[in-house]
Amino acid sequence: MQPAGKAPHASSIFHAPLHHYHTFPIKTQSQNHHSITEWFGLEETLKTVSIQSPAMGKDNFQGITSPSAPSQLALNISRDGASTTLGELRPTPQHPHGPSQGRSQSAGKPGGDGRGFPGRRGRAAAAGPGPPGPGAGSEAAAPPSRSAAGGVGAVPAPPPDRHGEGHLCKRRKRKKMKLLFVIFLMNLLHQHAGKSLRRDGSSLKSFEDIKNEIAGYTNIAKAIIDLAVHGKAQNRSYDRLAVFADTIGPRLSGSKNLEAAIKYMFSALQKDGLENVHLEPVKVPHWERGEEFAVMLEPRNHSIAILGLGNSIATPPEGITAEVIVVASFDELHKRAQEAKGKIVVYNEPFISYGETVQYRLQGAVEAAKVGAVASLIRSIASFSIHSPHTGGQSYQPDVPQIPTACITVEDAEMMSRMSLRGTKIVVHLRMGAKTYPDSLSFNTVAEIAGSKYPEQVVLVSGHLDSWDVGQGAMDDGGGAFISWEALSLIKDLGLRPKRTLRLVLWTGEEQGGVGAKQYYQLHKENISNFDIVMESDAGTFKPSGLGFSGSAEARDIVKEIMTLLQPINATDVYDTADGTDIAYWMRDGVPGASLYNDINKYFWFHHSQGDTMTVQDPNQMNLCAAVWTVVSYVIADMEDMLPSFFYSTSDEEQRRPPTCPLPREAYISMRLRIDSSLH
Repeated sequence: MQPAGKAPHASSIFHAPLHHYHTFPIKTQSQNHHSITEWFGLEETLKTVSIQSPAMGKDNFQGITSPSAPSQLALNISRDGASTTLGELRPTPQHPHGPSQGRSQSAGKPGGDGRGFPGRRGRAAAAGPGPPGPGAGSEAAAPPSRSAAGGVGAVPAPPPDRHGEGHLCKRRKRKKMKLLFVIFLMNLLHQHAGKSLRRDGSSLKSFEDIKNEIAGYTNIAKAIIDLAVHGKAQNRSYDRLAVFADTIGPRLSGSKNLEAAIKYMFSALQKDGLENVHLEPVKVPHWERGEEFAVMLEPRNHSIAILGLGNSIATPPEGITAEVIVVASFDELHKRAQEAKGKIVVYNEPFISYGETVQYRLQGAVEAAKVGAVASLIRSIASFSIHSPHTGGQSYQPDVPQIPTACITVEDAEMMSRMSLRGTKIVVHLRMGAKTYPDSLSFNTVAEIAGSKYPEQVVLVSGHLDSWDVGQGAMDDGGGAFISWEALSLIKDLGLRPKRTLRLVLWTGEEQGGVGAKQYYQLHKENISNFDIVMESDAGTFKPSGLGFSGSAEARDIVKEIMTLLQPINATDVYDTADGTDIAYWMRDGVPGASLYNDINKYFWFHHSQGDTMTVQDPNQMNLCAAVWTVVSYVIADMEDMLPSFFYSTSDEEQRRPPTCPLPREAYISMRLRIDSSLH
């Protein structure tokens, strides 16, 4: 929670002789906007100052005229880009010990250095107490002096030239220098208005101070865990998801079901009492599979279970009847290119890992078309099968003919491979009625808990609302979307409000390549420095063990320390790379990223299949996932400083990659499967 009091920006930038400060209320043009007015005590009275600084980004800066109060200059900085107007200025109650005796906000507290200086990039704390003085706006008291008569304390007569032109010139120069200093200070402060400082990882805090700050969240973390796992919120994310999935069903991009799902969630988030619930429009692909079936005609009559792959073209209305060639790899296909012409290519690639094997789904149709095939059937990318085809995305190349493509079950692919090895001729009839329509209007769904101190800074939690058109989309990605909603609900239920805005985004069009997320990034990337961390859960909500994280070494150390708060549920691990199609744009530009790390050994049993239903979900495991997601997002949002990050100005892709650049989704999951296999 936000500590009482508000600190000015200046003390971490200058060792300026600012003896005290006061904060005054100020009116804004919108109640949704926030602004700050800082008043700094100077040695001289500034009667009037009017300064207009050029706008930078979306923030507006206004210098104003100070009232006839001694040693005070008003500095107005817009926190979120709204232009502001001054209202009545009323001083807040001063410190009980007087303006010069108040303690620094950071002195004696974790995260401060006792001198009023903050840690990494946080808003600067108040300047520490200066040496005792006679009061604001007065000159320093002169030491006792002797008069001509030798009396102590008598005021001596000024020298003849004390009031001459030389003395006046010196006073004017001194005033001008102070005024120039104030102008310089105000312009420099403008660059940091409403922002935590030091995003480059440098720190005025020691790591021990940061650890102490994080340790201060122990009781809050325990309260979150208790509420999510044992309290009244127990099973809530599961129950909400069950109603949603049973009511809406699968939610393919461009479909009526997805439209209904977005309307459902918009209403549900409003009823939950979350803030700034709104929809952001997105254009998404609209593809429908239509009727489809396949049958083996030779050597016997056998129905083949298929699912057309995303964006596939249709067969002619009468279908395609052709002999089959079975291959185990692209290399084998290329070696047998002459045999493949005019045939249906069946890929029976063994499942090694998702990252390696999914290439056959993504590129199988293109490679088959290159050798003159009329269609391609791909063995489902699944680590286990009960005669269930698994769909997914694929893409064509502009200079290669488009052919129909679908996935088949592991069992049928292996059967046809055995037949082929025995020299048996295989003939298949394939009919697909897929259609591609113009892009449809869809929406990213957004809700927030507005930050109490730095509302322009954002901790983003997310999952995607769309799914493929089979099953219920409960696992991929209903679970991730609903634990992200649950994070905001738990924080609201506990009466917490973090310093930064906690923003929920339910993406649309993820299964078509992160279409909704890409458009969100384009819309908001100008404010990238205000994104503290981006989090996405899109690899199941099974038993959690920690987080995947992408970011700087300094940020990783902080996240590792935050994860110690989750020791009560044994979910403290931090792995090297975060996964998330929807957050990859931000991570590749240097924003720290995190993804839920959970037991995915059974994930590809159900992935993109009719088996992705609520039966896959476990309420107890979802409770644990929600607890992890909430603790991490809240603590990061409430710490005084943002996580260290790195941003790039070069367009060279390799130079722009962070030290722990997010892997492509397939490579990430492949890595996870190898890790998980080594643990069992």
